[in-house]
Amino acid sequence: MRQVVRTVLLGLCLLTSLSTTGQAAVPASLPPLGLDQLVGEHLVYAIDFMVFKRIAAGELTLRPTDEAGIYEAELIGRTLGVAAWLTGDRTQHYRTRMRWDEDGRLHSLVHESQIDKRKRGEWRHSGKRFTFAADHRQVIQEKSKDGVFIPGKVFELPAGEPPADILTAFYNLRLGVYGEIVPGRKILIPTFTSKGLREIVVDVLTVAERAPYRFFPNSGWLLRCRIDPEVFGTSRGELFIWFDEAGVPARGIIEDVIGLGDVRGYQEETAP
Repeated sequence: MRQVVRTVLLGLCLLTSLSTTGQAAVPASLPPLGLDQLVGEHLVYAIDFMVFKRIAAGELTLRPTDEAGIYEAELIGRTLGVAAWLTGDRTQHYRTRMRWDEDGRLHSLVHESQIDKRKRGEWRHSGKRFTFAADHRQVIQEKSKDGVFIPGKVFELPAGEPPADILTAFYNLRLGVYGEIVPGRKILIPTFTSKGLREIVVDVLTVAERAPYRFFPNSGWLLRCRIDPEVFGTSRGELFIWFDEAGVPARGIIEDVIGLGDVRGYQEETAP
């Protein structure tokens, strides 16, 4: 009888263990947010490189414009301290104007990227702009030097889901436009680069897949995103975004930034 009792108790313990493990391995979907929850959001990040702490700062904002239904997202990264001196006070801007439509998603209107830095005491500005002309199913590319934009290529868009720039795609992802964010899911998002129509590939990592990335907490959701290397000037175009339990993007890594290596960003309250 004692042997039977011990066997039953052992079985109950194993079932409890498996039940608990299963719950940890398959967390619930990342909660989609409403547009009113995202507009006005202002996130600030410290940025590390290798053993160097807080060599740069980043900011991410989404704000309304004076035009009804039109919003502007902005991502800024600027070097600090010695890093600023070494890089000529380098600052990178990514800015997008987007429109909220009745279909429940944001649509890219204009996306600009710009690098500002000093060289030999003079400021240099270089950038790129994509204008999404949805009515004509075209994307117009322009390049700039010292604030002057030069007309470039005009790309024709095929019928189907409209492409989104990196910032519009990011907010649409959080709005739930592309479906549930659950571990093991792969999401393909049409986007545009100077090479034409491309895809942003988002993998929602499982518990096993995220184990090697110790920079990120075990809770929340970890996404691996593959984007065109030209967007952030990387070798492979891979970045990781970690969302906490409230759905806030609190940590990230941009891998293989040319000339730097892996760059890590985090909100101060989640500092390593």
